[in-house]
Amino acid sequence: MANFILVGLNHRTAEVGIRERVAIQACRIPEALHQLAERPGIRESMIISTCNRIELISHAENNQVGIDALESFLSESSSMARQELRQRLYHHSGDQVVRHVFRVAASLDSMILGEPQILGQVKSFYNLAVDAHTVGAYLNSLLQAAFRTAKRVRSETSIGEYSVSVSSAAVELARKIFGDLRNKKILIVGAGKMGEVAVRHLAASGASTIRVTNRSPEAAQELAARFRGTAVPFGELQQAVAHSDIVITSTGSTDVLIERAIARSVMVERKNAPIVFVDISVPRNVDPGVADIDNVFCYDIDDLGAVVEANMQERRREASLAEKIVDQEADSFCAKLKSIDMGPVVAQLQGRIEEICRLELDRYMKRVGTQDTRETQELEAMVSRIAGKIVHPLVTQLKSAHQDPLHQEAYLNMIKRVFKLHKDSQEEE
Repeated sequence: MANFILVGLNHRTAEVGIRERVAIQACRIPEALHQLAERPGIRESMIISTCNRIELISHAENNQVGIDALESFLSESSSMARQELRQRLYHHSGDQVVRHVFRVAASLDSMILGEPQILGQVKSFYNLAVDAHTVGAYLNSLLQAAFRTAKRVRSETSIGEYSVSVSSAAVELARKIFGDLRNKKILIVGAGKMGEVAVRHLAASGASTIRVTNRSPEAAQELAARFRGTAVPFGELQQAVAHSDIVITSTGSTDVLIERAIARSVMVERKNAPIVFVDISVPRNVDPGVADIDNVFCYDIDDLGAVVEANMQERRREASLAEKIVDQEADSFCAKLKSIDMGPVVAQLQGRIEEICRLELDRYMKRVGTQDTRETQELEAMVSRIAGKIVHPLVTQLKSAHQDPLHQEAYLNMIKRVFKLHKDSQEEE
């Protein structure tokens, strides 16, 4: 098995302050890769550095020496004491690395289960390593297999199809009312960050007209400019609501801005056309009682949270299917890699047994004296057949053991010891 090693930390093992200290900016990664490649025992390497994880992945000459090199590199690059850093780190080697990288690419190890961004990020960091010439045959095969696995997970499960953010939940609820969101008019009241993100999601879903109102005209104009929208005076709030299909409130106000009476007047002006209020503010800015009015739909932060939690439950169910895919792909990849790694050992074994047989033939020939050419050829052919018959069951047993990697590895090591195969043919420990 190839000596894959991985050292890293993520949102589960380290708080954001530590992750910020250890993170490596994208512009620094090429240089960092070259420095990492110079560390003892490191043959190939790549770096993943996002807001939620920092991982060094390598193919090394020796597992322990390689892990020590990766750990010391992180300590030095982050200017953190090694003991302090070690408490937050996880270490993987061999098959563990394969399974971990596959799970990361498939978004099974993400803070938000099933989020699609991580696959693109992993591909970007892989490309940086390719450009830096620190990726060779082993890491290339590992990452390509990880990408294929992630693609299978996306195509064979629905893990990424359920909205699990408040802003995307707002879009989902709006779709339940309107179906198609194209050409719907949005009004955002206030300049809160979550409201802005919700508008961004709605705009991506086809909503065409975006207007912003805020007690601060400057803040309204600034936010409207980001969406190529229009700023509306706060004093014209009721009129702006009447001309909107989706109203998002995201303010720091402690007052109810849209009261039941206002909603009734709005519906008269709209001739009872449906309207959706998404109230992300705490305290709420929309009177919950407006939901009692026909064709008025009002959702607050708890409603959005309930949608998110329900969708997370769906993602967790899909994740169990995704984990099975990862297990299948990881087992298959590891088995193929072990099979490939057997090649040099099989060749050495064949050569060693033939060498033993020929040495015995030479001793016999010296003892009995010169033989005629035909008899010598027959003896050499017989010795070659004997060598083949000895090798065949050994190799057959070796290949049949691939279903149990631990058994196969133990058998492989026994073959090396018994036949004293050359060290350079051995799997590196």
